[in-house]
Amino acid sequence: MAELERFGHGGDLVTAAELFGVRQDEIMDLSANIYPFGPPHAVVEHLKAILSEQGLPRLVNYPDPDTRQLRKAIAKHHQIDEEWIMVGNGGAELIDLVIQVFAPSQVGVLEPAFSEYASSATKRNISVQSVTGMWERGFIPKPDDVDQLIHTCQIVFVGFPNNPTGHLLPISWMKRWAQLAADQQTWLVIDEAFIDFVIDENKYSFIQWLNQYPTTLVMRSMTKFFALPGLRLGYLVGNPNILRLMKKQQVPWSVNMLAQEAGIIAMSKGVYEGHAAKVHQWLHEEKEKLWKKLNQFSMLEVFPSEVNYFLIRFKNHAYTSQWLQKQLGKKGILIRDCAIYQGLDSRYFRIAIKSPMQNQTLIQTLQEVLLQ
Repeated sequence: MAELERFGHGGDLVTAAELFGVRQDEIMDLSANIYPFGPPHAVVEHLKAILSEQGLPRLVNYPDPDTRQLRKAIAKHHQIDEEWIMVGNGGAELIDLVIQVFAPSQVGVLEPAFSEYASSATKRNISVQSVTGMWERGFIPKPDDVDQLIHTCQIVFVGFPNNPTGHLLPISWMKRWAQLAADQQTWLVIDEAFIDFVIDENKYSFIQWLNQYPTTLVMRSMTKFFALPGLRLGYLVGNPNILRLMKKQQVPWSVNMLAQEAGIIAMSKGVYEGHAAKVHQWLHEEKEKLWKKLNQFSMLEVFPSEVNYFLIRFKNHAYTSQWLQKQLGKKGILIRDCAIYQGLDSRYFRIAIKSPMQNQTLIQTLQEVLLQ
């Protein structure tokens, strides 16, 4: 039987159902950090309309290989030229393309971090160097250590916000590293997969400063914030000359028609702004409530987060994340075991913030499991 997180990711409901003996549609998934109320209504209605067309004309033709209309919508949203945008089949494809095109001898990663940075390098036998933020510093790396990483490596990945910790590094540090990367001709890849969840994200997104730093790329996801992980959709923002090189290496028709259509609607001004207002209101209310309830468990340490998930640690080794994952799994709740992350151990796990009812179900189930 397959193991959970064997690919280094959460959200594997099929495997969870097999392991825990529950139906897939009965699992409350807290292992993947997806907005819990689904895609924007306008996106759902648009996809329904496409699938209701007589003869399904848009399904029986190939999608636009250059994703032109979607790039225009993204460009308009960010107020940049569409040539600065490349769309991909989720962040994983874009990470892989960055490493494939630049063919580095060493890749740098700020750990703990999204597993794809390192795994994409190691499957090509590329050395991975890391700077690990430790618990004592709230998992914040030492800036000088990152400087050294930029000197040593040809590509450096930075999660902004970080996954799994949920913290945002200071903008001044990001600019410092981007300038150093430009000076060293190192590629700095800033992963903003979760930045849409940050209130006033426009103040933080590095896209606005990209034209000052020619060797920095920004990667964005459209699957978490818009609740579209099944469609696989993300994009890269950076120097058009570099994106053209990457496009030559991308698999043809990488982004299917339904994903492109969903993205076009999601990025339109009215839909995006309305959805963002709902998301930020929900997160503002639920994050604070869940934070307080989780901190009532004396054996748990809950780390502050700027986004829609919490990294949590058992304060002692009497419990493990694997044990808790199994106990909750049998009750139909899936959490993310974080033992595989560099710098973390078997006491760490991550939970996504969900609806009020789901959050309350989590708390009640934790009481049953931890306080019995």
